[in-house]
Amino acid sequence: MKEIRLNGRGGQGAVTASRIIATAAYEEGQYSQAIPMYGTERRGAPLQCFVRLDDVRVKERELVHNPDYAICLDPLFSSNQAVVKDLKAGGLVLLNAPYGPEESMLAGDFKIATVDATKIALDTLGRNITNTAILGAFAKLTGVVKLESLEKAIMKYFPGRLGEMNVAAVRKSYEEVSEPMQAKYMEPVRESADLAVGGYGTLKDVSSWRVYGPEIDLDACIGCKSCWLFCPETAFSWDEANNKPVIEYRKCKGCGICANECPVEAITMKRVEVTA
Repeated sequence: MKEIRLNGRGGQGAVTASRIIATAAYEEGQYSQAIPMYGTERRGAPLQCFVRLDDVRVKERELVHNPDYAICLDPLFSSNQAVVKDLKAGGLVLLNAPYGPEESMLAGDFKIATVDATKIALDTLGRNITNTAILGAFAKLTGVVKLESLEKAIMKYFPGRLGEMNVAAVRKSYEEVSEPMQAKYMEPVRESADLAVGGYGTLKDVSSWRVYGPEIDLDACIGCKSCWLFCPETAFSWDEANNKPVIEYRKCKGCGICANECPVEAITMKRVEVTA
């Protein structure tokens, strides 16, 4: 039996990715399970899902606790030791990261591979939906499912032009994934946060959710308060003396609504720099 754990955020397609893997395996004659684990999380909130594959009927129904493979769809999670928690010795973690596996600070007895799935998703889909942009890399590294089976499963879930775009993302990640290498640290070199818990109102901080963050050109701002009015996280306060907005970045999850609603385009969304 092969067991897979996926870490991602709401809106990145982790749950769909687990179903695509399971469907692709089924198309190859394997038995498969796709198991999501999420509750009331909003877009951007951390979540996990799991996949089991075997040549015989899968009887287990519990969550995957000791995966053979870990897939991380979010680049900001890729530096968090929690993504490899309880990964089997000799296992493999595939990270969405703009750097090579040799730069990773993750520690343990496993191999690390990286692919810049965010860039691939933006180039091929025009949106930060990284699920299919990492699955081709997974197929190449593991051989658990074939690239052709993934493409067939994707076209089942996304027929037409959307499916073709996602197939292009899969093929690009298949080509661009790094060679896996052994983790260079055996013991963690930094503390890790629990990825299963998050969200403003629980931790009072959603800053780690951001792939993009807002920046305000105060000279261009006309003080209309559209950003303050439409922000779903109440991340904007108001400087009444100057009639200008102030961003509380701990509350900002980077949804971009403020930039979309600004009538004078005084707010731009800048990609958060990701480091190992």
